[in-house]
Amino acid sequence: MKLTEWFKLESLHISSSPLLLSVIGIFVLLVTSFVRILRKLYKGKSFHRDDFNSLALDPLDFRSFKLIEKAIVTPNVRLFRFAASHPEQLVNVPLGKHIYAKAWINGKEVRRPYNPINKPNQVGYFDILVKIYPAPYGLFSRYLDSLEIGDCVEFRGPKGKFEYKRNMKKRLGMIAGGTGITPMFQLIDAILNDPLERTQISLIYANHTEQDIIFRNKLESLASQFPTRLKLYFVLNQPPSSWSQGVGFINEKHIQHHLGYASSSIMILVCGPPAMTKAMMILLNKLGYKGEDIFKF
Repeated sequence: MKLTEWFKLESLHISSSPLLLSVIGIFVLLVTSFVRILRKLYKGKSFHRDDFNSLALDPLDFRSFKLIEKAIVTPNVRLFRFAASHPEQLVNVPLGKHIYAKAWINGKEVRRPYNPINKPNQVGYFDILVKIYPAPYGLFSRYLDSLEIGDCVEFRGPKGKFEYKRNMKKRLGMIAGGTGITPMFQLIDAILNDPLERTQISLIYANHTEQDIIFRNKLESLASQFPTRLKLYFVLNQPPSSWSQGVGFINEKHIQHHLGYASSSIMILVCGPPAMTKAMMILLNKLGYKGEDIFKF
């Protein structure tokens, strides 16, 4: 039997079976729909905004981000810029939240928290500031510093208990040391550039030397732009001879003069090395600040 004759016979047989025709019709419809989906995916088209994950980060699962930029901020601080897998993904880190980085170093899994310094609505990438410590300290920071452009690091988040609400307090008092400026800078920049915000901010920022002051130019520029809403006071362990601000470590007088005593209108934020934050909690308690008045990053 010729193939054409076989097809004719099969056509007659199929036409006499309504159930079989229905099954074939459904099958053809499914195949057609599947082909259309594949074509749209192949052409990079999306049927809904949610076809790709619009959020770059996940609070539970680590995701890979590519290093696309490195910059020297101070002699021992670097800025690292990591790109999301899609340029339109939202880097969903609210003000004051942090993310975790993960890497395998010398055969061991190591994790570290970092505060992105970008605005909460940043799209496509995020920036972190990292202080590079000499060996044998700073295992993760030295690992990051060794990365080449194009290398990848895994991150997850956001995490953190701090919840900022617009105009939640009349005043915010900030005490930062070293790279502890990162959550403070993100808050300062976002608050001052929000036209609906009225919050006043006072920052006491401690470092070893004048060269160690991170974001000094940006902070002073914001203070000039918003003179009634941002007050800065820098404290240095090793100041130059011409230095006119704080010297040594942050003390009770510094806090009393620049932040004032505890009141219902002010909240204090603290971020820095563990020894510093512990000392600040003692000083703040002396000035009447209690647990609900203080948040420690």
